[in-house]
Amino acid sequence: MEIVREETRRMLRGMLPLTVIAFGVFILCGVSPVKAGVSLLAGACYSLLLFRMIGKSAAKAVLFPPAQGTRIVRRGYFFRYVLTGAVVVAAIKMPFLHALAVVIPLFFPKIIILWSDAVHRKGG
Repeated sequence: MEIVREETRRMLRGMLPLTVIAFGVFILCGVSPVKAGVSLLAGACYSLLLFRMIGKSAAKAVLFPPAQGTRIVRRGYFFRYVLTGAVVVAAIKMPFLHALAVVIPLFFPKIIILWSDAVHRKGG
């Protein structure tokens, strides 16, 4: 569980500059600063929550036999997809949120992981 906590912190450190960069891009595109800020913050927080949920699900699954562990991971995967669908629909429906600014931070963990892999590549 300590690994999940540490990786979540690492993800947070990576999301902060990406969120600031995205905020600047949205401001340059003419989006209201308040709307862009709230939307990006909501999306980044939700993305961080999803990342933590993935880690907790995986950490829990390894404690059980393979068949039960697989069910735990599948259940978590399904729950996260349904939750993400609800968040995207809510972002589209709520007038005070910019839907794209809520969705873009969902890709931040993937960007951070790919960047980290490219920069910290050892050997070769």
